[in-house]
Amino acid sequence: MVSTKCLAGLLAAATLVSARTPSGFTPGSTTDLIVIYNGVVAMNGAVIPRASTADQPMVGILTKPSGTSFAIVMIDLDIPSQNGSSETNTLLHWMQTGLTPAAQATRVNTTTGQISVFLLQNTSNTTPLAAYIPPNPPARVPLSHRYTQILVDTSGVTTNSLGALRTAATNRLGFAAQTVLGQAGLDGKVVAGNFYNVTNPGPVNGTAGTGGGTGAGGGGPRLTGGAGRVGPTLGLVAGLAAGVAVML
Repeated sequence: MVSTKCLAGLLAAATLVSARTPSGFTPGSTTDLIVIYNGVVAMNGAVIPRASTADQPMVGILTKPSGTSFAIVMIDLDIPSQNGSSETNTLLHWMQTGLTPAAQATRVNTTTGQISVFLLQNTSNTTPLAAYIPPNPPARVPLSHRYTQILVDTSGVTTNSLGALRTAATNRLGFAAQTVLGQAGLDGKVVAGNFYNVTNPGPVNGTAGTGGGTGAGGGGPRLTGGAGRVGPTLGLVAGLAAGVAVML
């Protein structure tokens, strides 16, 4: 008979390695992208406290990829309508190219056990095409937002392809990942994915949101060990934040 403690460990391990993009999202992936915020593993649709997501996360994968260069794209899928309708929009929160996989896996300790992760590192200090904007869902329906990350293999990417990504990154609102990757010649290049939720505790504001709501809920297992970040903390770009804070 399996002990309660053993069963709990097995369930935790299964949860840790089942991350993927949300149902219906394209281009989707069922391969795990490990996303770690300040000691919190933000995976599997877990609700993560907003404060934990202030700085851009570490990202990695469980198996060393064959590619040599990658990009991460992070999108909010639940931007509330500005006209009061139930329709939602998307917003690009982060696009970082020039990531390379570590040569060796890093053993990461969590409160539910260890995992080996090949971290994606910005060793060349490549400037992001879209600087990281932390989640900050407003007090408007939907209160909980799905923040989705995809890892794109950009090995051998052309100058024209990078140009297409750069142009697309200037238009954060209404960002359509499938269309953008197609325009950049990167169809079929998504190699891993993940999503998590950040929730505004409410109550719902009947007028245009201020973006000042705070996240609620628990989150993934905490790290008791760790490794370096993807790159330097970029924080919130003041000029851009003023324009999009009501939608995050």
